[in-house]
Amino acid sequence: MLFSSTKAGHIGQIIGTALFGQVLSNSLTPPDPGQIELYGHLIIQVLVALVTIWATIRKALQKPEAVVKVPADVVPVISAAVVPNGSAVPAAGDGGAQ
Repeated sequence: MLFSSTKAGHIGQIIGTALFGQVLSNSLTPPDPGQIELYGHLIIQVLVALVTIWATIRKALQKPEAVVKVPADVVPVISAAVVPNGSAVPAAGDGGAQ
């Protein structure tokens, strides 16, 4: 397993083998459905947390959109094109009365 030719490797191999034996002897029984459901919920919660953290960091590091400033005379006037001739559009001050 490790470097069993050295003293530390030999001790490590003994401890590793003991731990591995404990895990195998205690964990060979199948889990009950409650444990499976619990682990399923836990895995889903971890995945949701990771995606949320990833999206938050991505949004925080996102560069703001560039705002292009243009002079007012370059912007076309569209209000005259929207209102057809001959339609009654109330003025701002008369309250809509005709």
